[in-house]
Amino acid sequence: MQGIEGIFSPKDPQWSWEIIRAHPMQVILQPLQPLEGSPVAIETNHHATIATLISTFCAQKGIAYSSKLVILDGKKRSLPQFSTLQSLGVSSGQSLHIGYEEKSFSIAREWPLLFAFTALGIGLIGILTLSMIYGLTGGIYPYDYGVVMDAGSSKTNTIVYEWKGDKYKGTGYVTQKKSCNAVGGIAKMNPMHLEPVIECAKNVTEIINPSSRPRTPLFFAATAGMRLLYLTNPTRAAKILEQLNDHLNETGLDVKAIEVITGRDEGIYGWITANFLKETLEFPQKTDPWEPTTYGALDMGGASMQIAFAIPENEVNASTPDVQSMKLYGQTHNVFSHSNLCFGRDEANRRLRFFLAKNPSDTRVYDPCTPTGYEQNVTGSDLFSQPCTESTTLQEMLAQDPTIVKKNYTFVGTSDYAACRGNVSMLLNDQLCNDKKFKECFKKLDNIPSDQKYLAFATYFYTTNFLNVTKSSLEEYRAVAENFCRKNITEVHDIDNSTFVTQYCFNALYIHEVLVNGLGFTNSTWENLQFVDKIQRVSVGWTLGYMINATNLIPEKAKTPRAISATALTISLVLFIIVVIGTFVFLFNRYRQRNEYTTRSMYGQA
Repeated sequence: MQGIEGIFSPKDPQWSWEIIRAHPMQVILQPLQPLEGSPVAIETNHHATIATLISTFCAQKGIAYSSKLVILDGKKRSLPQFSTLQSLGVSSGQSLHIGYEEKSFSIAREWPLLFAFTALGIGLIGILTLSMIYGLTGGIYPYDYGVVMDAGSSKTNTIVYEWKGDKYKGTGYVTQKKSCNAVGGIAKMNPMHLEPVIECAKNVTEIINPSSRPRTPLFFAATAGMRLLYLTNPTRAAKILEQLNDHLNETGLDVKAIEVITGRDEGIYGWITANFLKETLEFPQKTDPWEPTTYGALDMGGASMQIAFAIPENEVNASTPDVQSMKLYGQTHNVFSHSNLCFGRDEANRRLRFFLAKNPSDTRVYDPCTPTGYEQNVTGSDLFSQPCTESTTLQEMLAQDPTIVKKNYTFVGTSDYAACRGNVSMLLNDQLCNDKKFKECFKKLDNIPSDQKYLAFATYFYTTNFLNVTKSSLEEYRAVAENFCRKNITEVHDIDNSTFVTQYCFNALYIHEVLVNGLGFTNSTWENLQFVDKIQRVSVGWTLGYMINATNLIPEKAKTPRAISATALTISLVLFIIVVIGTFVFLFNRYRQRNEYTTRSMYGQA
């Protein structure tokens, strides 16, 4: 290693001594380790640097110079090597320490540094935590819930819906959360034994927070099955609703309605559902000239069928009682809705068989609408003593043979397409209906809009989907229906072995009769029909539309409060920011100083 003189000695050997003589002073250098010898007095002056003291010390000790040697003050802080003694405030006779520089860490000496890093961590974590608490909690619109009970002619479906509390222009975006089916129409249940229906309501309620249940509306709405019961036994119908009112309160929900809705309303709610799922309700109707921007809705259930579509506002007047104006998602829609009670699939088939049983004493009846080889037993009471088959003919039958309602009738299939079509056409015959004085006759429409597109669901879809004619023309539909109606029971079961397969001939011809001769669809307007079951994976039905319409009357919810107020957040953030800034200032100043050092033997270095 190069000698110390080769590094620090000036060219003129008299130079350092002249400086010393000019400003003499003495500095005592004490080795950090006691075993490394006694203090050394260095004769120097106040212009000398720390490096000069180190080189002089090495020379007097007879050791090699090392760049790791440092001089420390009384507080054992490292002194800059090229600073003069004068600039550092070193006075004559002052004792300094000398030793090797090695970084070390002592908790006892470095507690300020630990405290600073702890404060910095707390400050940063505090800022992040408070920001997340404020951003992620509160300020959110909570979800609202509603329950709709659809009491149909064959089952009661209870559905829980939810929507965000702020709604959109006054109407909620509703989604289904849970449902429960109770088999059997309530119209045929014992009013004192409605347990399946009540239990379903309690079951779906479990997903709603107990604290929210008293504010959750429940709507019980019965449809065609109960409408028919009101025709024949209004006292029994009222008793059923009375019992429901008593027991539905056991759910803990806010029971808003227990009612039998009209066919017109059922059609409107189905229209809302279809257009909500098609996302057309938010757009204004095009006028001048009128151009439909929404879909019409065609629904066929077991006991009734409905058609609904929007019409121009200028066509709404006192002479159109089947029109209802409603505001949904900020847009006003005027919807025409038309319903035919007793002309759902099941009741229409019952009336057809009533016509076929011309001689009530003959219990074996030929049915051209079911396949050859198929037989079905039907009780006289189920055939004759029902609201949709009560007529003057029935009274004449009972006068001749009062036992007909107690007999069993066997309907024998004949696969006779022409006869089936002829008998089905009788169902919509106004003159025949009036002559027999049925309580309900089919109300035809002959002026449906030719430019209106329709969504046809329920029985419409099930039948056309089975026959694979959902996208066929009217002529193709007729041909497929005729071909199917000519098949015997073996051929039918080769296609499908389900329980309902024998019904599709009647269904197909009845749907044709309703759409063409009842509602006025033609070869050209048939193309406006879309047969659907689900839209966006949601079943099309009236209950969703019922709930959507009901949200208009339910007040919006306020945002949930935040876990920390804006004022408290501001004050806390300011305090944490001050802590962070102060800590950074401290650490910056600390960085400018030398860290604490331990030493090792100067004589052990090369």
